[in-house]
Amino acid sequence: MHEGICEALLANGVQLLYVTNRTVEQTAKKIPAGHSSFHCEASINEKIVFESALAGSLASKKTACLLSSEGLYEALDSLIVSAYTGVACGFLVIAVQENDEEVTPVGFFSKLPLLVTESADEFQRAVEYGYYISGKYEIPVIIQAVPFEDWDQGSGIRRGQGSDRKAEFIKTSACWAATPKLGYQLHQELHDKIEKIRDEFEDYEGNRKIIKDTTGIITDRLSHLEFYDEDASVLKISTVHPLPDKLVMDFIGDMKEVFMAETYPVIEFQIPQRSKVKKGLTGMMHRGPKPEETIYGFHVVRDKLGHASSINMAHGIKKCMPEKKVLAITYEDHFFRSGMPAFVNTLCNDVSYVLLVMSHDREEEIKNILHGFGFHNCFHLNAISEIERFQDAKELTVLFCRGIG
Repeated sequence: MHEGICEALLANGVQLLYVTNRTVEQTAKKIPAGHSSFHCEASINEKIVFESALAGSLASKKTACLLSSEGLYEALDSLIVSAYTGVACGFLVIAVQENDEEVTPVGFFSKLPLLVTESADEFQRAVEYGYYISGKYEIPVIIQAVPFEDWDQGSGIRRGQGSDRKAEFIKTSACWAATPKLGYQLHQELHDKIEKIRDEFEDYEGNRKIIKDTTGIITDRLSHLEFYDEDASVLKISTVHPLPDKLVMDFIGDMKEVFMAETYPVIEFQIPQRSKVKKGLTGMMHRGPKPEETIYGFHVVRDKLGHASSINMAHGIKKCMPEKKVLAITYEDHFFRSGMPAFVNTLCNDVSYVLLVMSHDREEEIKNILHGFGFHNCFHLNAISEIERFQDAKELTVLFCRGIG
């Protein structure tokens, strides 16, 4: 899939591509010649990837960054500011949905245009259109993609010749930061951009209206419709933000009742008049609550809210329920990225739980850091079953185990 994504970007003249995965970097560099000005670079985290790509777009280079939908939330601060500072050339933020995490709320929250794609064809269309919108209105565009099965059948992408656009950095403070003095002006400019993009989205061919009956469904993904009547009318919205109001209200006006089918109520919140709209399957769809995960009597907390977030979550759970046995599970890279201040906070507040760090080759580095904090209660596990002997641990304990998923 990643090769298909890189080919689609190259076919549309991307010059700079920033990724978080070394394998993806190598894949991009293997794509055939004809793109002499193309540069791909892997960085150690999502925030650096986004900010590096943003810098390239401010220097008038056609740019993209490729990360996971979950990873995009790690770059949220910089992403929000970029809506105000804008870009000098086309800039696409490609978020690949690798798990249940979607980025549809991000466009609405950050005021950035956001398109949702479900197939290789939709993605290729979105890339071309996204660069058009980004270049015309000087604003980053987010594209959410899912792993497309049809990439494996041959993408059929026309190979472009890349772009020889020269870098040109224009010295203007408005492109560096949304300073308080410029804040109001930038806010007005962003508002005007969004309304113009909303009008553009009215005619985007990726938005589809299928009229069958007077019961209608509005959705951002056709895969959400498996529990609905096949005879219902459907309005499929790819341009999730800003919402094409006229298209949506015309559809609602033709229906007796309308249901929403989206994971998060992003489209619903943007509909001007919702008297005919019912929630349907809005709200994490049909997945339902997941059962509590337990291992050998421990309540398991994982990094669901971000890198090494399990450490802060375990801390909070033990403060509220001291009697609960809690096992926080994180990865060595997550610990280096965000876990150290969280762990120090645990030490300062004298909170006790068991932390399992899934290690690869940096266990000794982490132990040295913990020793520097004055903490020495660390143990290496040869098998996950050995966790059981720490059930009755009364003090903060850190475990290391290699290769546990």
